[in-house]
Amino acid sequence: MKMQSKGLLQATRLLTIVAMVLIGFAYVSPIWWVSLKAPNYPPETFPDGIRIHFHVNGVFNGCKARPETSEVDEEEPLDCVHEMNTINHFIGMHPIEEGARLEQKAAPYLFGLLEVMLATFLFYSGRFWWVLPSAGIIVPVAFVIDYSAWLWWFGHTLRPWGAFTIKPFMPTVFGQGKVAQFTTYSYPHYGFGLLVAAAACLILAALLRRKQLRGG
Repeated sequence: MKMQSKGLLQATRLLTIVAMVLIGFAYVSPIWWVSLKAPNYPPETFPDGIRIHFHVNGVFNGCKARPETSEVDEEEPLDCVHEMNTINHFIGMHPIEEGARLEQKAAPYLFGLLEVMLATFLFYSGRFWWVLPSAGIIVPVAFVIDYSAWLWWFGHTLRPWGAFTIKPFMPTVFGQGKVAQFTTYSYPHYGFGLLVAAAACLILAALLRRKQLRGG
């Protein structure tokens, strides 16, 4: 029985360490991506459309360098964050940087606290031990909820001076949508996959810890 308990403990710690590494990589990885495509952005020049990447600590350019066949002679990629803000301005939408400012500033501290909690979970098995892995399990769900809430805010706080007047709308959270003449795409990036994988590891680790505490 002691050997089995020791094996469960080692497996729990290994899964927790893997989760910690995955979360660390997720912090510096794109979590979600959004792209806009329209006739005035030909695929020969903009193969991915106007694309941006959402990280937990900000929004970044998702456009690649223009192909050599492009009619525009530039080696540097287009700044798609600026380009998308320009597009959104025409329908009265706030600049992307105005969203989730508090979350972005808090991200380093929250992820640091999360890593500390998981490090504590490696050795702590006292009362309310389950709170420690639960923090990592809810991260991908919390991101989607927060992301969806901010999309709703952007789509329902349109300013009146946009060149085109459209009704308040809910931007696409997942999948393909349509806004004016633009086709929109919104999908999770590999960073979100890292968070989901970490959550799966922590769920399994929590189940093993519970089995260990119940005597195997």
